[in-house]
Amino acid sequence: MRRYRSSPKQSFTFTTLRRNWAMVRGRFRRWLTTTFPGGGRTLTSLTIMAILLVMIGSISVNLVNQLLIARHLEQELATAQVEIEALQATTQALAAQLEYERSDAATEAWARDLGLARDGDIIVVPERVPTLSLPPTPTIPPTPEPTPQPLPNWQRWWQAFFP
Repeated sequence: MRRYRSSPKQSFTFTTLRRNWAMVRGRFRRWLTTTFPGGGRTLTSLTIMAILLVMIGSISVNLVNQLLIARHLEQELATAQVEIEALQATTQALAAQLEYERSDAATEAWARDLGLARDGDIIVVPERVPTLSLPPTPTIPPTPEPTPQPLPNWQRWWQAFFP
């Protein structure tokens, strides 16, 4: 079994923070002077940085646009999936109905609805029994309400502007 030496806990104070920041700043300055002539303060280096910033901005705008398009397409896909499931259920119901319509039971039910009988069936036709009917009571036609006369044009305009 290995034993690791425990290092003393480092304490971060203001002086260590200042030293670390100075070290990072020095490295950044060295990188600027080696990468760009003039220490990163020339017009060429500033132009290159501006072009890089514009490129990064356009890439991020394009990424956001692609994410929005992807979300919209996912929503359309979900609605299409729901529609497909509904259409599949309708197709199955229609297939079951077609199978029934092609069966002998459906043919017999259709023939019975038309009043046809099979060989050997006894047809019973009920007679109509006359019913006593009372003489109709006279109905009084409703009196039509008189239609109001339309207002003259100038009065309609007056009411439109001064209600």
